[in-house]
Amino acid sequence: MTSYGQLDKFKGTWISSSRDVMVINDTLNKYCNSNMLCTADKDEGMAFFLLGDTLSFQTRYYSSETNYKKLYVERYDLIVLKQTDTSLTVRPSSNLSKEFFNKRTNLTFIEQKFNKDRSISFEKIIYHTTSCFGSCPTIEIEIDNNRNVYLKGEFYKGDSMDEIDIIKSGQFFGKLNDTLYKELINILQTCNLKTLTFPEKEGADAPVTTLIIYYNGQRKYLKSMFPPTIASKLIEFLYLVNERTDLTRTNEKRIIEK
Repeated sequence: MTSYGQLDKFKGTWISSSRDVMVINDTLNKYCNSNMLCTADKDEGMAFFLLGDTLSFQTRYYSSETNYKKLYVERYDLIVLKQTDTSLTVRPSSNLSKEFFNKRTNLTFIEQKFNKDRSISFEKIIYHTTSCFGSCPTIEIEIDNNRNVYLKGEFYKGDSMDEIDIIKSGQFFGKLNDTLYKELINILQTCNLKTLTFPEKEGADAPVTTLIIYYNGQRKYLKSMFPPTIASKLIEFLYLVNERTDLTRTNEKRIIEK
């Protein structure tokens, strides 16, 4: 039996220099797909198990072919070769994991909070998210390195588009406090920003996310309906900034870069 202490050592978000990502959130629920195994062009939610020296990411499902009585398991196994307080080196060992990582042998991950690029000098970030088939809000945000926030959004009450939330909707401005600004900088410095890309995946029922990031005198433009897992902390920060910051309503209507 594996102790909870052993499992806890692996919890967190792990990133490689090749934009691979492992997210280990839930080590108890064998049907939970909140754990992620990702490459630069693939994101898969899976269950997670620690089997001796092996990290086993698994898709587990029942099929109608057996009247939902037989459990099918597909294993993406990674043997742990080395672990320190900040890094993890693994080797794909099952056929599915070897294929997933394109036959690469040893993979070295760094826990995201230690994967800091202090050379990144933040200037400005712009965030857009579109509506969807549901109650997805439309949001436009601009944050600069003076901590100024400008937000324009349309939010809905409940889970449908029947009623606009007039309290949350409109134009607002304010400032990030020191704690939130440091959190934003930390996320930008730990998400492999310099090599970050968004996949060109298409769909019809999800919002489209756009990020325009100015740093070190450069402009990075990212847009996708399905952004990669490595950007999820940044997107979550921006999506919830109006709930974590004191913003004041304004009549000023800015044209935010798209």
